[in-house]
Parts: sequence; structure tokens; C-alpha cells
Amino acid sequence: MIKNINNVPTSNRYIHHSCDYIELLSLINNNDIIALSNILDRFYDDEKILVPENNSDDDLGSNSSEIYDKWENKIEEWYSTLEIRQTVYNEFYPFIVNNNTIILKEDLDYKNKLYIFLLLNSNLKYIENINLLTSDFEELSLEAFREYLPTTAKCYRFGKSMLDYDRYKGHITNKIDELAKDLKYNIKYEAHYFSNNDSGDGGLDLISWIPFTNDENQNNIQIYLGQCATGKEWHKKQDDTDKFVDNYINFRSNPSSVMFIPYDSRNSERKFDEEARMKHHLFFDRIRLLTLLENNKEIITKLKSFDEIINEIIRYEEDIV
Repeated sequence: MIKNINNVPTSNRYIHHSCDYIELLSLINNNDIIALSNILDRFYDDEKILVPENNSDDDLGSNSSEIYDKWENKIEEWYSTLEIRQTVYNEFYPFIVNNNTIILKEDLDYKNKLYIFLLLNSNLKYIENINLLTSDFEELSLEAFREYLPTTAKCYRFGKSMLDYDRYKGHITNKIDELAKDLKYNIKYEAHYFSNNDSGDGGLDLISWIPFTNDENQNNIQIYLGQCATGKEWHKKQDDTDKFVDNYINFRSNPSSVMFIPYDSRNSERKFDEEARMKHHLFFDRIRLLTLLENNKEIITKLKSFDEIINEIIRYEEDIV
């Protein structure tokens, strides 16, 4: 279930990536405490401490002992950020953080497992079976978006269909045609845009709109085009939905772009850690997704990855300290 866990994060520019790595170690560490010294040793053994990152803003110095001390301070900051997470996420948080140590809770409820699900989606480089996780991330994002929008909103998956009840299925042109019909808009793509076996999403993972009930004219309504991204380079997908607007459907009103990521993309001040990468889209990260799903106890058991991955990794034990 877990692979390459000894490969520490290659970049420490964003603190939330390092915090996720520590949480993942705690998740699979046989319910043992992971202390600051354990993390320091792992980075030292992987030669990240003695090889400062290129173009880093940190002046780590040239003396090995000085570098070691500065890394110790850096990792202490990570643990401080984990303590803040523990407070912010409260009942969702599946770990106990105290005095530069972290350990997995013994009894985990559905809120804890929802957090673990998003944590795993944030660390896919360490996970064997990622396709099921990423598909389920779309499903979870859809459920959260439904909670966010009014009850009159129409919300559907548009990505590569893996569920029988998905509204849009089959070849990409069939999915575009069905969506255009639902919106009462005209298509503007040409058949040669796509290959014969293209069942992809055209850059669109989730679609939602808020119709005016009992009004046949659906011009000038609010439409949301959603993109779900689990990779560290999620910011590069923020414009994926633009080609849908430019090439596929003649929208009569300008849709809003929406971004869903599984990361707790916050620093110790709970500001967006990667704000310079963010465009002016509606944005959902870990804290926003979980808050919206607070009362949705059924969502975790609806996910196909619940038993196959989430519960299996919780049962997984590896003595890594």
C-alpha cells in the first residue's frame, strides 16, 4: 500500500508538504510516537540536510553543524504548524501532537477517516493504488460542493466516468452534447477535435449550475466549472476549464472556475501557503472540504477506496522509526 516512504519531500518551500509527510509517517508507524529527532534523522539520512535546496530563500550556512541546527529549528516549526492543525481541525484531526511529537489516535471515527482520505490524496507519490483515490476525490469534492451551493443547484461529475450513476458518460462528444442539452446551449466543437476512443473530460471534472425554476430561458445564470487536482503542481490545472468555454459549448453567461485540492494549503498563520500560485477562482482545500462535509457521515462509506485503501492503510503497520 505504501511505497518509497524513505524518500523525504524534495522541496521544503511550502511547509504544508512537510507537515503532510510527518502525518503520513505517523499514520503507518505502528501507533508509535514520531518525534522531531526521528524526522531530523530521516532528512539527514536522505542527505537533504547537507545538500541545501537550490534557489532556496533560506540561508542554511556552510558549516555542517550550523546546517543541522537550522534544520532542527525548521522541523520544530513544522511540529508547531501541526499543533495548529490539531486545534483548527479539532474533531477531524486523527493525530495527537504534543511537544514536538505526533502519534495516531487509537479510535478513529468517520471524521478522522475523511481527513486521512485527503491526506492520502495529498501524498500520492507514496501510495501504490492512486486511480481509485483520485476518482473518489472527485466524488468527495462533488458532495462538498453540493453542500456549499443552494439545494436548487445541479451538480454532476464530468470526468472519466467510473460510477454507474454519473450523468455524463461515454465518448467526450456525447458528454458535451448532453451537457449542452441540459443547459439549453449550443455546441461549437468540431468532430475532429477528438479521437474515436476519447472518453476524457475535456478539462472539466465537475459541472454545476443554479437554474431559475420554471424558466425555460436559462441564459445569464450562474455556472461553475470545476477542476479537481491532487498533484503538487495543481496550480498548472487552473486554466484547464478555459478550453471548454473557448472550444466546446457556447455559454451565454460567463462560467466561474472552481478549484478543488486535497491539501491543507495553509501556513502557521492559516494563510494560503501558495497564494502566489492561486488565481482568482473559487477555491476549496482540505479545511473547506471537511467543514462542508461535517454532517455527511455517509460520504466516507460511499467511497470505493474506503475499504480497499483507507481502512487498509490504517491497518497497515510499518516500523519506520
